[in-house]
Amino acid sequence: MLVGSWQERFLGNEQQIIVGGAEMKGKKSLKVAGSIGLILVLASLLLVAAPAPGTAGEKAIELRFSVQQGAKAGKYVRGHEPWAKMVEEATRGRVKVTIYPSGSLAKAKEVYDATIGGIADVGWIAIGHYPRRFPLTEGCTIPGTGIKDSVTGSRIIWKLYNKFPEIRAEFADVKVLTMHAFAPISIATTKVPIRALHDVRGLKIRATAGGVSMLLEAAGASPMFMGPGDIYLNLEKGVIDGSAMGWEGHGAFGIVEIAKYFTVVPAFTGPQFVLFMNQKKWDSLPYHIQEAIMSVSGQVASRLYGMGDDKTSQLVMDKIRSKGAEIITLTPAEEARWRDLAKPVQDKWLADLEAKGLPARVVFDEMLRLVK
Repeated sequence: MLVGSWQERFLGNEQQIIVGGAEMKGKKSLKVAGSIGLILVLASLLLVAAPAPGTAGEKAIELRFSVQQGAKAGKYVRGHEPWAKMVEEATRGRVKVTIYPSGSLAKAKEVYDATIGGIADVGWIAIGHYPRRFPLTEGCTIPGTGIKDSVTGSRIIWKLYNKFPEIRAEFADVKVLTMHAFAPISIATTKVPIRALHDVRGLKIRATAGGVSMLLEAAGASPMFMGPGDIYLNLEKGVIDGSAMGWEGHGAFGIVEIAKYFTVVPAFTGPQFVLFMNQKKWDSLPYHIQEAIMSVSGQVASRLYGMGDDKTSQLVMDKIRSKGAEIITLTPAEEARWRDLAKPVQDKWLADLEAKGLPARVVFDEMLRLVK
């Protein structure tokens, strides 16, 4: 029955088949000379008829993927969702990735521990939501590095992760799939346009921990820490005066609907993000499944997210302009003032990390080399 059905499907009128290097033709029957040829044909038929991995009769492995963005956000549409589909394709359907958006499985500050605990199988986090937990990785947000776009930032952070075991050690309790980064950072405000360094003094600006908040503090602002989902309401109520984040964040969390001014500050180094998997879940996967997942993770996923963020940035800026809001570009003199302000922040941060026994300056110097 197996041979007959295969023949009927593939060996109809004037079909061709290669057997042991010889081409044979037949109209409704197949003639094979010799037992060796017959064995080869039967083996071929069994291979063709056998179900491929992920087909009927084999249950797919489900991975629960926890993210904080909504299903319409740029990072979801151009990062999380494409990566999930790439995993399913690379594993030939053996793995199904189910995305839980908008913090429905775990909130932004809970995703890492929720993934370690098995609530999620795959998690995505912004390093800035975990102050001092990943000190050397957080150090990659030191201001004044000159990273101007997401693709560059993503390539650099992934290279640093692979080069320095001290960075990898900060994530020893999970399987890191990739890292990526965002740039540039802008300050969105509702009432006060920031055109000069002194304009930020006294303002309450939402920011993540790390380089952005440290530079804001040095400039005389008061950094405020809160989850991204809380920014809009706090801006609306006047609890905060503005929010410092990337274009994608301004778009994803509704800041473009309420802010009137967006000031690009090149001295900021963008946030770092990590895509990772529960270690036990990873260890339970067959080796060929692990290989397939990593074939679309690592550098591939880092570039995917970086390119997606750069594309989203342009779309968000277009939307801001269409709403009549102003995107403010600092003058060269003002950019220099922010850069000068970043230098003592760099020195203090590096000294603090070095005092903890971390090779911060070596990592920072390598980052500057990669930027160039």
